[in-house]
Amino acid sequence: MEYAIEIRTEIRKSMQKKGYNLSNFAKASTISSSHLSSLLSERPSRPLSVHHLDRINFALGHPVGCFYELYVDECFLSGKPHRSRVKPFLLRCAELGKKNCIQQVLSRMMEDLNYISLVFEVAEELHAEGNIHKALVFYECVAEHERYQHSERLAISQYRLFRAALGKDLEKNRDAVTRFAPFRNRLPVNYQLDGLLQLGNVYFTLNDWKQLGECADELIVLAKIVYQEQQQRTTSKRKKVPLKTERNLVVYYGQSYLMKATAYEKQGFYEESKRYIEGYADLSWFEGLDEEGEEDVKNYKMFAVANSYTLDMLMGHAHKLKDYTQYLFDHPQEILTGLAVITEAANKYGFTIEDTLSKLTNKMVKAEERDDNIYKGWYLKFHYQLAIYLLRKGRIENGADSILKLLESSILFNNITLFIQGISLFESYKDQVGEFQRNNYRKLLESIKEHESFDLSSRNYITLLLLGLDKTKSHFS
Repeated sequence: MEYAIEIRTEIRKSMQKKGYNLSNFAKASTISSSHLSSLLSERPSRPLSVHHLDRINFALGHPVGCFYELYVDECFLSGKPHRSRVKPFLLRCAELGKKNCIQQVLSRMMEDLNYISLVFEVAEELHAEGNIHKALVFYECVAEHERYQHSERLAISQYRLFRAALGKDLEKNRDAVTRFAPFRNRLPVNYQLDGLLQLGNVYFTLNDWKQLGECADELIVLAKIVYQEQQQRTTSKRKKVPLKTERNLVVYYGQSYLMKATAYEKQGFYEESKRYIEGYADLSWFEGLDEEGEEDVKNYKMFAVANSYTLDMLMGHAHKLKDYTQYLFDHPQEILTGLAVITEAANKYGFTIEDTLSKLTNKMVKAEERDDNIYKGWYLKFHYQLAIYLLRKGRIENGADSILKLLESSILFNNITLFIQGISLFESYKDQVGEFQRNNYRKLLESIKEHESFDLSSRNYITLLLLGLDKTKSHFS
């Protein structure tokens, strides 16, 4: 068999420069002389492994991975990738960040798509070790080259890419959802549960209530099937295979009903929402719970109480406000979402909520202190509704301050929709606010007018608003 000659030539040159002969280099590299000779001779009789290459490189005192570009050919002896060299090499390149070497190997491997399973294997091994971002290039390769669109490894690769893509940027999250959603039903059951849970979270932050409802329906059916299968295994005394999911099964069951209730609530179907709240209000019947699962059941009971109060507010039941305020005071983690709902109801039904605001606002956890897109979405909604409430009460300065907080946070959280809504609200009252607030408004518009997340029409709109502010400034000066 013909082995790669160039890398061996370069290694022998480096040995000569360092003054090594075969015997003393064998000691330095801890590779036997006979083995070293069979690896590095002009007519080598065995292939060079990555492990040996690293030991040789260390003995020569070269930077880590020095000969890796030359090693690529060693992975493709006889023109085909050899598993025993390719896999360790790719794993080592990922560890060292040798992106160019990885791309060279993957490009040559994909000349024969039968080797895509090996690429997926490398990706999964890196992922299992916690090297999630290093695995992405391999998942992308699978996603791009997999021939069978219903294959499990393609669905898992898309799922891994989806989870890795989620972050603070709502528009990037939207793109990630669009890419992953068609593959969710092709996943193994455990990943389906986690995937639907994550999809629901993203649909919520995107205010896509139709998709949230559909996702909830799928999760309700799947969680019930999995629970029934587990119970059947228990009663039939068949060996119970543990389901490897991120959360207890009760979470997927409870969250499916919570998601559906939320989807109905956001679309104004309050009676339907109440029925689904009943689905997670008492999950004490759920069998096989550990200590963490029991705690999850308590949490869903608390969510049901809070969300029932939410529906009371949205349905105009003002007599429940005092009780709801006390409930929120006793459960500080719920204050932000509660206040967002209360201010929305106050605007819709004419509630007076000064006492509630006074009692709860200072206890609210700031969105900047939470790395949570859902919480940040509630934070923006609260300031939008609060601004409307204050403006309608004639508290123009306070209302303008709330709008400015909304605009500033919308930029920080990249929420274009609420930024535009905040602009429209400020524009309606800009002639009634102080110069200091107008200047702050101008600065926010200046900072965003070239923002890449805004489309051209939005940027043009902001430019026109700035021109309008210039005219206003000239009029007042």
